[in-house]
Amino acid sequence: MNKILIQSVIHQRPVYQQSGRWFVLDEEFKWDLSTLQKDVFACLNKAFHIPIIFCDSCEANKIVSALGEEEAEYLQFASGVYWREVGIIFIFKFDDYLPLVETIFHELRHYIQDHIPYYQKEFELDKKRPYEERTTEQDAFAFAAYYLAKFTRQNSHAIPS
Repeated sequence: MNKILIQSVIHQRPVYQQSGRWFVLDEEFKWDLSTLQKDVFACLNKAFHIPIIFCDSCEANKIVSALGEEEAEYLQFASGVYWREVGIIFIFKFDDYLPLVETIFHELRHYIQDHIPYYQKEFELDKKRPYEERTTEQDAFAFAAYYLAKFTRQNSHAIPS
């Protein structure tokens, strides 16, 4: 998806915080985005350049629609989603810090999987499997659990409550 188009669509909305390609579109987001991004990337030992948008699921659907893709109805129950077709991660639940960090790790893993041939095939096979049996989900949950534990050890002195 065109980076300029994505930026244009995002900036048609109120942006409460921005750090690189991470955007907060919800005024109830209470964390310092720059610190969150820095700590996540430090834990992973790598920066990722995919846009991450913190908003509600209705706003995510509006953004995706403005980018020319179909909306999704299942988002109301999700904490986050890597929307492969538009190349954006959306995070919907961000009230509690550690679950937020875990969701970011989970969705970043889906982004990483999208660049690994084995998982590219699994994404297609997983469409036919129940959620809890999907290879990509099992891998993303394990990845998120591992990095959340590492994140907690590295940041135990500075995790907001």
